[in-house]
Amino acid sequence: MVRDVTDPVELRVRALAHGGDAIAHPERPETRETWFVEGAIPGELVRVEPLEANAKRRRGRVVEVLEASPERVEPSCPYAAGCGGCQWQHIDPERQAEHKAEIVRGQLRRLPVEVKRVIPSPAHAGYRRRARLHYEVQDGAISLGFFGARSRRVVDVDRCLVLHPVLDAALQKLREIAEVLPERGEIHGLTDGGRVVLGLGGVAPSSARMAAAERLLDEVLVGITFRGGRNRATAGVAALAIDGEGGRLPIAATPFVFAQAQAAQNEALVDHVAKATASEGHKVLELFCGGGNLTRALAEGAAGVWAVDDDREAIGRLREMIQATDLKVRARRGASQTELQRYARQGRRFDVVVVDPPRAGLGKEASKLVAKVARSRIVYVSCDPSTLARDLEVLLSEGFRAVDVRIFDMMPMTAEVEIVAVLNRDREPAPDDG
Repeated sequence: MVRDVTDPVELRVRALAHGGDAIAHPERPETRETWFVEGAIPGELVRVEPLEANAKRRRGRVVEVLEASPERVEPSCPYAAGCGGCQWQHIDPERQAEHKAEIVRGQLRRLPVEVKRVIPSPAHAGYRRRARLHYEVQDGAISLGFFGARSRRVVDVDRCLVLHPVLDAALQKLREIAEVLPERGEIHGLTDGGRVVLGLGGVAPSSARMAAAERLLDEVLVGITFRGGRNRATAGVAALAIDGEGGRLPIAATPFVFAQAQAAQNEALVDHVAKATASEGHKVLELFCGGGNLTRALAEGAAGVWAVDDDREAIGRLREMIQATDLKVRARRGASQTELQRYARQGRRFDVVVVDPPRAGLGKEASKLVAKVARSRIVYVSCDPSTLARDLEVLLSEGFRAVDVRIFDMMPMTAEVEIVAVLNRDREPAPDDG
């Protein structure tokens, strides 16, 4: 009997997959097909509406929970069913960090790597200080929010529970200037916890837009930057000082330069990386340095830090910080792989190499080059366990071993995860930082 692929099907959920969906199989299998299901939790029996199918897998969403997991909760967000900003509003927040750890362990299962610690988030709502939202303007009205799940449709949200309240309120104010915005676009927002700056990419400044932005500014929303091509203009201030806790140098951050989504977890991550690289007088190569989030900590006690990033604005901000302080840092704008190739040709080696790449990771060739220029230790900060697994396989084959892998739950209610892997060249001792 061949089942119609449009018929609902009962599935038993086995695990959560990289990306946030659940992995499930038919409860009474006629075939061994694997499903990826939105809105399910391991252990549950669910009725699923098919969404799409191909030769390798099927995808669907839960329409009825027949046997619920004790971890299932009622979503606190009224938009959870349609908004793509959060995938895990239905899972008990206290259990989400461990689910992320299981996903990471699954991705690393073929490697001699152990996830040693999981650092849960101290907050599950109102934590997000940085966000990129989308908007659409039609007949003078604006839809403002995240894209819907697996769509390019903007879900209009008048309040987002995971955003820091002051960031959420500032973003909502843009509804007042819908008449000067293009038909569609995206908004970058950043807060230091008290003030907010916004950036509208792909929107060229004009006198009408600047005047409208000036009208919105107050003691909380202190800056709006329009950036279209080579043209840029700011009403108010363009940057905020963030991440100056614990006596560390703050970073001058703009909405367009990457910053971790949560201040508290970022402080914990930076502290961990600093301890993992601490050694008086060592030389550090940092790739994908951004505006200096890790650089400030790496420079503490180092003989020098060579910091590389291809983002013009980020490197510009880092150079401003270097010039204003006595940091022993050389910031260079360039592609990480190009710089690695240059160092390898020159026979340059660094005591520690720290990498914090985007989701695509390093890649096999760059991973081999990192192993070549790293004398004793590599610290790899990753936001994607699948590309981390690919790159770790190369690094391990090049004479390194993983001595510490830990997880930071940076973005509760989503499947996003930050991983820090510390690798030593064989016979080097593991870091002792608890």
